Amino acid sequence: AIVMKRMEKIFNLFLIFLSGVGLFATRVILDDLPTREFLVVLAGCLLVLSLPGLTIGLVFERVQKTTGIDCGGLPLGGYLIGCTERALIFLAFLINHYDPTLTYSSIMSFLSVIVAGKAIFRYSSHETNDRACADWYILGTFLSITLALGLTWWVFQFLMP
Repeated sequence: AIVMKRMEKIFNLFLIFLSGVGLFATRVILDDLPTREFLVVLAGCLLVLSLPGLTIGLVFERVQKTTGIDCGGLPLGGYLIGCTERALIFLAFLINHYDPTLTYSSIMSFLSVIVAGKAIFRYSSHETNDRACADWYILGTFLSITLALGLTWWVFQFLMP
């Protein structure tokens, strides 16, 4: 489990570095390139998927060390669920960017579906009344969504003229 967490951190750091270089290159070096928009979307997606996962993992690693609470779960389960929800958020912004009929309120409606869906599945499969694990889960969800929204908004500023 320790080796897996270490590999996850190294992988995330690599993706963050790669996406940072990609976004920098699209802004400074490749500004005239016809595929610039594709590179921004690709680098941005990698950043939105990796940076919040690394940040949340470090925060909860620290919380686990100080509190001694371990809620268990599948190995990499939370990481993969978080990547999926952040990918959905990025996809919602991407669709909104290319479809002028959609508004940001449609993205907010979409986010409420993500949160509600996670809450329903989590509490329907949660057999214990352990309040700390429920708080841990909700905090991770809100951190993931908040970081994904902020980063996605920032990435899409690269696509604006």
